[in-house]
Amino acid sequence: MVTPVDRALPSRRLLAVLALLIAIGIALPRFLTHTPYPRLGCRISRDHGVVERVVGPPALGLLRPGDRVVATGGIDLTRQTERDSMRTHGYPRGPFPLTIERAGQRMTLIIPPVQLTGWQRLRLYAYPLAAVIAAPLVAFLLVWRRPDLSSAWAFLWFAALQGLTIIYGLYQFPQQEFPSGFHLYLKLYEWLSWLYPASFVHFMSVFPRSRWQKGNRLRSPWFWATIAAYLAPQVIWIAYQGWRATPPDTAYNWYQAVAILIGISSLFERYSRTGPEWRPTTSQRALALIAAFALLAGGWVNLIANDPRIQAMTPEMGLRFLFSSISFAWLSAPFIIAFLIADDPLFDPRRLIVGGMPYALLSGILAAIYLAIVLGGQRMFASATGERTLVFNVIAALIVAFAFAPLRSRMQRTLAGMFGRDPEALRRELDTAGRALLSALDRDEVRASVEGGITRGLRRPVTVKWAPQGPPTLADPESLPEDARGPIETLLAQAGVRLDNLHLAAQRAAAERNAVELREAATRAELRALQAQVQPHFLFNALNALAYLIEADPMAASRFTGRLADMLRYTVEAGKRPAALLSDEIAFVDDYLGVARERYENPLHFKYKGDPMLLSLAVPPLMLQPLVENSLKHGIAAGSASLRMTFDARLRDGWVELEFADDGNPHGNGGPGLGVGLENLEQRVRRFAGPEARMTAGPRENANGDAATGFVVRLSWLADTEGSAR
Repeated sequence: MVTPVDRALPSRRLLAVLALLIAIGIALPRFLTHTPYPRLGCRISRDHGVVERVVGPPALGLLRPGDRVVATGGIDLTRQTERDSMRTHGYPRGPFPLTIERAGQRMTLIIPPVQLTGWQRLRLYAYPLAAVIAAPLVAFLLVWRRPDLSSAWAFLWFAALQGLTIIYGLYQFPQQEFPSGFHLYLKLYEWLSWLYPASFVHFMSVFPRSRWQKGNRLRSPWFWATIAAYLAPQVIWIAYQGWRATPPDTAYNWYQAVAILIGISSLFERYSRTGPEWRPTTSQRALALIAAFALLAGGWVNLIANDPRIQAMTPEMGLRFLFSSISFAWLSAPFIIAFLIADDPLFDPRRLIVGGMPYALLSGILAAIYLAIVLGGQRMFASATGERTLVFNVIAALIVAFAFAPLRSRMQRTLAGMFGRDPEALRRELDTAGRALLSALDRDEVRASVEGGITRGLRRPVTVKWAPQGPPTLADPESLPEDARGPIETLLAQAGVRLDNLHLAAQRAAAERNAVELREAATRAELRALQAQVQPHFLFNALNALAYLIEADPMAASRFTGRLADMLRYTVEAGKRPAALLSDEIAFVDDYLGVARERYENPLHFKYKGDPMLLSLAVPPLMLQPLVENSLKHGIAAGSASLRMTFDARLRDGWVELEFADDGNPHGNGGPGLGVGLENLEQRVRRFAGPEARMTAGPRENANGDAATGFVVRLSWLADTEGSAR
């Protein structure tokens, strides 16, 4: 679907081309009719004929700031008309006498011809002309890239006026006398240069995003500051002789200084705050701060330095260094601003810069290589043979031809990587992020992998929306290069799949945890129920024994009560725990038999025969109590003298084997089954050690297999690596 903005793109781009051609057309006549270097090598005030600034030779070393030009060749230069005529026709190109007045004394100096070194020409012309060409070119590329943005048009207007102002200030010395119509052109050109500070306020008010929208212009202070900046030069010109003469330089300098201060305030205000769609990085803030200080120094120091009183107080070398620094800072600021614009995803002129920069750089590099080979080779050959040869031209051409392709490719990759436009680097970083997704364990790790890979690949952060459900999406897809949008969206789709898998895995893990918790809860409830059966049964038997002792032996009943309290305390605590130590169980048996001896007349004996290392073995709570109670209840035969009980524990082939035996009646313990107490114990052991646990009970046998006196109960279950129950 073609939008109205798409239909307007060709016409807007054509308008940008026309604007650039108009700016060139305005600057070209002055460029062709004026010279950038004064014949005297200094700047002389129009009003009083006083040397304001020494630029270079021939005034350098002869004239000083504050000298007053008096006469030359019989022409009285103390009158402004004669000075204007001399400026129009120009000073003689050859040596000529010049009378000046310095510190109240007149002296005549011989002014030699102008002779500039290569470095002086480069320092005076190259950098200002580079700013004239580069800033409008970058602005034109921005408009070509995004002709729908008012910020780009404001930058083109500002860059064009800056170029016109630099040309006007640099090429200010006429080479001939002009007709009246040309003077009208010069007056119009001068008036346009007065709009340059206003264009700076305008551009700073919309850079990098406009401070106002269509519906709220009148409520924005920056809109009114821009209007005031454009009206100020009209007021100054009308106030000064009603457009009949140019206002003095002091008025322009003050107007420019105030406009710079307003524009820099707008720049500070913009880069000191963040918003939903505006998050400048630390490097962007630092560059904006540098540009602001450069512009501020250029405007205000230029205003102060043009004061003759300041010039008289400043040493000549210090003044030259000051003006050089001001010029460099002032002309560097647009380049910094252009880089900030290029770094803004809203404009994204990087594709044009990355594609065109290698050719521009290679032109200079290859030209230098060509000239070095040709000139150096010919000079060396001529010094050795006294003749010249053209073979070095062919050699240089071949070297340039063979070096162009690899140099361009290498430079293209370097610039592409620098501006985050290298598709290979982006693919590598996205592949790395995709592999990192496979090992991501939660949402935060997925987000870190995705955003880190995109940032490394593009060399700048990109805002990604992370919805609670579904894959992540780009907040502003249009801010990305077209060739990067597809791979990044593929990575976001992979991230969505990984998030879905993590969500499903979390659901399965939660379901498994719930099932395990339910099983454990059921097991704990069943164990508590089985233990609850043990405690009342034991308490019932103990109370019967206590009742008997109260009647038969009150002193024994008292001792029985103390031991019974200790036993009950252990049974209550054991009922709250899933396992107990075998040593605690054996200690409980000792207390239990101490109570039982108060009831039974027969001597009762108990002995542990197992490995002492297994005393720390985990066993079901109250495991030995039903075994001892079973032996006491069914194992003491009539007329027997005593009852001996033994307990053995061993670890064999990964199994825990426990054996409880007595030497009592072998057929009275449990009858045909295990009895309620032993059946309860069997269930508790299986709940404790697993369904593979086993329990057997029956009469004890001799070594030859014959039945012997006594009863034996054997328990066994699998042990873990440390020998405890699993």
